[in-house]
This record gives sequence, structure tokens and C-alpha cells, in this order.
Amino acid sequence: MPKIKFTKSTLEKLAAPPGERVDYFDTETRGLGLRVGNSSKTFFVKVDIRDAASKTGYRSVRKTLGRFGEITLEQARKEIQGYDDRDKGFVPGLRLEIKRGQTKMHGSDVTLAQMLEAYFLEKKTAEGNSYKPSTVRGYTNIVTRHFETWLSLPLAEIGKLTPEVVIDRYRQAEIGHGPYGARNAFVMLAAIINYARVKYPGIVATNPLAVLRFGKHMKKIQARTERLEGKEFQVFYQGIQKFNETTRDCYLFCLYHGLRSQEAAALRWENVTLDRLTLTIPDTKNRRPLYAPLCRQSLEILERRLAQREEGCPWVFPAVKTVRYSTNKTGHVRLMAAALRLYTGLDITVHGLRRTFITTARRLKIFEDADRLTNHVDSSISGRHYDATDVEDLRQPLQTITNELERLMTEGGKAKVLHLH
Repeated sequence: MPKIKFTKSTLEKLAAPPGERVDYFDTETRGLGLRVGNSSKTFFVKVDIRDAASKTGYRSVRKTLGRFGEITLEQARKEIQGYDDRDKGFVPGLRLEIKRGQTKMHGSDVTLAQMLEAYFLEKKTAEGNSYKPSTVRGYTNIVTRHFETWLSLPLAEIGKLTPEVVIDRYRQAEIGHGPYGARNAFVMLAAIINYARVKYPGIVATNPLAVLRFGKHMKKIQARTERLEGKEFQVFYQGIQKFNETTRDCYLFCLYHGLRSQEAAALRWENVTLDRLTLTIPDTKNRRPLYAPLCRQSLEILERRLAQREEGCPWVFPAVKTVRYSTNKTGHVRLMAAALRLYTGLDITVHGLRRTFITTARRLKIFEDADRLTNHVDSSISGRHYDATDVEDLRQPLQTITNELERLMTEGGKAKVLHLH
């Protein structure tokens, strides 16, 4: 945690590496810090206070002051150090309040809504990255939708929820959103409360949601396994012809490259290099860019899309507003499982197409290259330090896989005919 002398011009120039956050501390005002992220800079105060429960005898207490730009450096320093008020006299600063234990940051006045915000602001993923904005939005929407009446409760009251109340709320969620939807929401809430236990141990001693796990009230979520098999390939191909041409091509592109729904739907022309026959997915689930070759089938799709491209449109698969299920406020198509099931009559999801790509590759005895084509990380020593496989090495394996997928869609699940020399 670097220390620098805070000045307005210095703070304006600070920046963090992509996907990271850096905490800077002021050399002039003790405890004053600035967290610098990719899109915001936030003042905070950090104070070490005595805590007999800690191994060191101390613990750090941290309080957010406000965003740089919304409050000035002088205001942040004044709030930490204290100031003279004409009516109240000297008003103690936050450092002194925290030392005396008079601040709400001990958790007594922190609400569940504030804890939800702090969870994503302060925590990082297992890989040490900040959560993606889309992930934060999705989780926040789920927690807000399921626990709207709990969000205004202080953590102290959340920690005192009785087992009967928790179980009853879970049963209500099961009725309204199904067992998987209920489990998903309560697992997210449990993670937030567990973080509150670590941050405010004097307020939240136990997690009241633990009764669901120990009582085995939550149904275990089984991993999905749906994929195209046998004659379903032909049924799928015939079914997607009911979509408009752009959406149909996007489903095929998703299948031919084993892409996730958003990776295919939000593909931009700037990430396609037709003269080199390559494509790039810069923002994937594991935050590692995917560099992949184009196969014959996907090249044909791109050439069709390019011929119909409207001038200035950044999307390879732009939304068609007159067709159901195909529009998106971002401007590109949406690949939706509900629409796919409706038009094909198959119990298949968009991610099931990715699963189909991988399964087909493995049946062709293509293993490691299939993982590389779908951006699955090889965490072995060889994968992390010695694998120099590039796009050209993956071109023939991809073409072999897509040829087989195309054959299955046009010929069905018949045995493949081998022509012997």
C-alpha cells in the first residue's frame, strides 16, 4: 500500500491497472486513504483499534468517506482530524470516534443493503480480480428481489433471525421461484452475511442461514448435462430456421465455436480479422482473452453478415427489432434458452450448444485442443509455463470438429462413412 503526499493534482493523476484496485495513503493525514479503481476513486479512513479477540491485540477498522470529486481532499482531512463548529464547538474527527468506539462502522447501524454494496466493493474473486459489473448487477438484482423487506434491517437484527423465520422465507422463495432459484438467492445472502461476520464480529456472531444447510432444506443443484445427441442435431438445425437469419446465424456461430451466449451475441467486427481468419473474445468468464481461428462454416456466416451490415454498426449479429426474442437494448441479438426450446422443441439451452461442441470434440479424440478452443484454463505446470500453442495450431482441430457438427445437422446421427484409399 503506497504512501504519497495527497494533493488535488496528484490524486487526479492516479490510476489502477485494469481489473485491479490500489489503496494509497496520505503522508500528511494519518489514516487517510484513497482507493483507486478503474472507474472510481474513494476516500476512506483506516484506524487500528484494540481487540482482545485478535491474535495481535488489534484489528483494523475502515470507514468510507466519499468519492473523490464528490468530496474534496480538504473535506476528507477535516472529517478525519475534526473541526471547530460555531455552535457545537470542536467536533471530534473520525479517527478519535473510531478509537472511542462511537462510530457506526462497528456494525451497529450498518444495514443489509449497505453490506450488500460493501461486499462487492471490497471483496475479490478467487483469482484476485474485482467482480465484473455484470456479475455485480446480476447478484444485486437477485438479492434485492428476494429480500427486499430485509435490506433496511441493521446487521444486528439480521443476525438474530430465528430458524423458523429463515425456513419459512426459504419455503416462500421455493414456491415463487422454484428450488434452484431459492437456493441460488439464499447461497448469495449467506455469503454476504459470512462477510459481515468477519468484518463486524461483535455484531454478527453466527449466520442464521446456516439452519438451511445443516437441516438440509436446500435441494442440491445438479450440474446440467443437456446437449444435442443423435437425431436431435437435425431437429435443432430445422428448428433454428424459424428464427430471423441473423439470430439463426448467431446460434450456429455459437455452436461452431463452443462460445458462451454473450460471447457470440456481443461479438464486434473490430474483434474479427477476416484476412487472417481469426477472432478474439476480449472479455471471457475467466478474464483471459480467447484467440481462435475461423473455420469454413463460421467464415461463411461472417461473410453473410458482412454483406448485410449497416454502415457504422459495430455488432456482427445486430438486433432485429421486429422479431420476438431477438432484440436487446444493447443493440445485438439475444440468445435465449426459452426461444430455442420453443422453436426446436428440444430441452436444450444455449450453454448446451457449448457442451455439444466439447462432447463432439472428445468423441473425435480431440481433448487438449478442445479446451484451448473453449478457453478452459490448463492449470498444470506444462499448461502454465510450457504450452506455446497458437491460433494456427488450432485451425485444423477446429475444422475437424465443425465438419462433424455440420454432418450431424445435415445427415443426422448416422454412422460416419469413411472413404478408404
